Amino acid sequence: MIPSRVTLTHDSTGTCYHNVCPMHPTVIYLIRHAETTWNAEGRLQGTLDAPLSERGQGQVRRLVEALSAVPLAAVYSSPLGRACATAAPIAAAHGVPLRAVSGLREMDQGEWEGRLISEVRDADGRPLQARVDSPAESCLPGGETMEEVAARAVAALHLLAERHPGEAIAVVAHGGVNKTLLLSCLGAPLGHHTRIAQGGACINIIELGGPLPRVTALNSTVHLDAERLCGGRLSGGP
Repeated sequence: MIPSRVTLTHDSTGTCYHNVCPMHPTVIYLIRHAETTWNAEGRLQGTLDAPLSERGQGQVRRLVEALSAVPLAAVYSSPLGRACATAAPIAAAHGVPLRAVSGLREMDQGEWEGRLISEVRDADGRPLQARVDSPAESCLPGGETMEEVAARAVAALHLLAERHPGEAIAVVAHGGVNKTLLLSCLGAPLGHHTRIAQGGACINIIELGGPLPRVTALNSTVHLDAERLCGGRLSGGP
């Protein structure tokens, strides 16, 4: 039975949980939020928000269908509206509350937030080029570094895994956050950020709790094939 309303509760990082049992890894369905109107415009979002576009709403419906047979024990999300709007129908379909985790919020992009990428490039392309050349160390004007994002996001993901040994959970976050989590699991430098794609409403699958983290699916968008066949295009950008 699908509840008519999803209750959103906020995560507390002050609670102590048991360590993940190596024999019972946590399976994490790490999802990027669906397309927003700002994604479609090529506008930088960061900690600001925009509603899901019509295409994004369709992506959410396909996500719900794709995860319908997965026995999700919990659904977690970044506290930003676009992530919650993507995660809420998944939580409702599985009859579990949606819990927001502050460590999963998108990278703070400082003075760039709300601006078109083309505007930033035309005004002063140097910070944008630095982000491409040295993504781990570069700091956006007034924003966060990727190392700062990775520190909070990785800590949050491991805490969630400790809560759910041997269970499957869904975690809805953002392109930049997801890339740092995947690179961490793979033991790869944050500087390889641009080598990983994260399409709108994509699914990654991570197993935590064994001798080493395992990434068993990366940027999967097979559930969106109907959109692609109809001429749609998955949008990029955070």
